[in-house]
Amino acid sequence: MSTPSNPPLLEGAPDDVEDALVAYFTPMRRSSNTWETGDALPFTLIYAISGTEEPEVGIADPVVQIDTLVDKSLGPVNARNEARATHRAMLYLAFYQPLLNLNGRMFGVDYVKVVESPTWKPFGITTVLRKVGRYQIGLQYVPMDGLP
Repeated sequence: MSTPSNPPLLEGAPDDVEDALVAYFTPMRRSSNTWETGDALPFTLIYAISGTEEPEVGIADPVVQIDTLVDKSLGPVNARNEARATHRAMLYLAFYQPLLNLNGRMFGVDYVKVVESPTWKPFGITTVLRKVGRYQIGLQYVPMDGLP
């Protein structure tokens, strides 16, 4: 019997888009959904900012923001090139939809749409340059065996 503190859970849900993209970008450079002052640069900061789901159909459409962070001392050309590499990796994911490895399980995305091409954005730390891109990712619900 379920209670408010122990509700029943649907058997399926979308994969965590942040975890999936962190795994995708980690071979390229350090990547996470958190960054702290002193973490090595360049860095790919990935976090979900919005999106929708259609549980009756079993699909999700999260929008993620991907920040490319670069040490300002390396110059804006280096930052631009790192951001271009980030964007090209997302375009590769859009065109070829390769399988992604998430904790040993392979899965794919249904689509990737560019919501906002990478643009310069101020960052709270003056020694860091940042370019920001936003992307919508299509995900299907998958079985969540043993996961809360």
